[in-house]
Amino acid sequence: MNLPLDDWQFWVASAVTAVALAMALRPFWPRRGSAQGGACPGCPSGAAAQKPKRTAITIEGKRVE
Repeated sequence: MNLPLDDWQFWVASAVTAVALAMALRPFWPRRGSAQGGACPGCPSGAAAQKPKRTAITIEGKRVE
């Protein structure tokens, strides 16, 4: 069976399939812009994606990590 390379519907269906596949695989692509993998989608440097400082919690006078 030969592919219908001269049929416009083949090319439209192929393009739609390629776009759908790209959209489905997009979450798995590595992100550009920072060493943490682009944790900050709005800033290219990733500067705002720093982890917040953790606060020590105490319960009944004992420190809990």
